[in-house]
Amino acid sequence: MSTFTFASIDVIPRVLQLVVGLLGLILSIKARSRGVSGLMVGAFVLMLVATAAGIIWRFVSVNVPSWASSGGLSVDEIQWIFMGVGIPLDAVALLSWLLVAIAVAKSGNPSRQQPGFAPNPGPVNYPMTPQPGFQPPQPGYPQSNPPTQQPPS
Repeated sequence: MSTFTFASIDVIPRVLQLVVGLLGLILSIKARSRGVSGLMVGAFVLMLVATAAGIIWRFVSVNVPSWASSGGLSVDEIQWIFMGVGIPLDAVALLSWLLVAIAVAKSGNPSRQQPGFAPNPGPVNYPMTPQPGFQPPQPGYPQSNPPTQQPPS
């Protein structure tokens, strides 16, 4: 098998991660109206960029033997190139997952809105105060029908 075939097989998990990142980006953009933070969208964008750059780098690195044989790059220089590309790619991927974790932790916090206002109407003045002309409800007793008004005569 050629090195290109091995690189293609090696890239399969990254392509799956790219698909998951695209799905996550689409779902987080659609859920923005329901309160998903911009952090989640940013995290998925970073994840997509890091994954796409990793896939590209994998196919570029297939040519490493030609770099060494064409004259000029020693093994140490090639290792520096791999480290110089690998560290930023890993840092961006780590940052994207950290942003996902922060966004998920942040979304679990209760809303800071005051109860009683849309979209989170809470139990304000519960139990409700009686309307004028009616007695307050008594706990444990069946409630009677409200008095009906007589038609004017």
